[in-house]
Amino acid sequence: MSKAVIYDMDGVIIDSEPLWREALIHCFNKVGFDFSQDKCRTTQGMRLIEVVEYWYAEQPWQGKSIEEVEQAILEKVTDLIVEKGEALPGVIKSINFFKVKGYKIALASSSASSLINTVLSKLNLTEAFEVVNSAEFLDYGKPHPEIFIKTANQLNVKPMDCWVIEDSFHGVLSGKSALMKVIAIPDFEAKKDARFNIADYKLNSLLELESINFG
Repeated sequence: MSKAVIYDMDGVIIDSEPLWREALIHCFNKVGFDFSQDKCRTTQGMRLIEVVEYWYAEQPWQGKSIEEVEQAILEKVTDLIVEKGEALPGVIKSINFFKVKGYKIALASSSASSLINTVLSKLNLTEAFEVVNSAEFLDYGKPHPEIFIKTANQLNVKPMDCWVIEDSFHGVLSGKSALMKVIAIPDFEAKKDARFNIADYKLNSLLELESINFG
């Protein structure tokens, strides 16, 4: 029986969530929207276009279109990742851990394909994953399960035989909705968020994976 593990990208393999927040705050403030760290958390894990549309509906701005703001944020976060992006602890060790077990390994991210390519190049992981998927052009983004179901199909693995590693609640909900087993690794500020209790396991980092009985 084939088994697989599907990694999220932002906040799982790269410490990019602080960079996303920096980019969002910078770009939203430039159009007169008083943006904050707390607002970033509300839409964490969603596709960028959905984030921009969400906040435009909350507080419409003048001068730039939704698409222009989306592009400005993508360019800003890409520059920040190239400049400051770093792998989170245990990434390479965890990939090797699953390879030894014979698991198929994939990446499924809400981020744009261009940003995924930037991250994989930055971290020297371009050959690490059998399948790499972006939700950029899918009908639905997380928390909808479409990206995980598509990834499982491409791996030729049943969803129930897949593990998902996620850092955001939207991602955890997406994995559970796909009938997959989910490992949540929320950041420090989100650890006490009771919503993460729907995950099968909650860890502090990828370094704790060996504490799980994968069977």
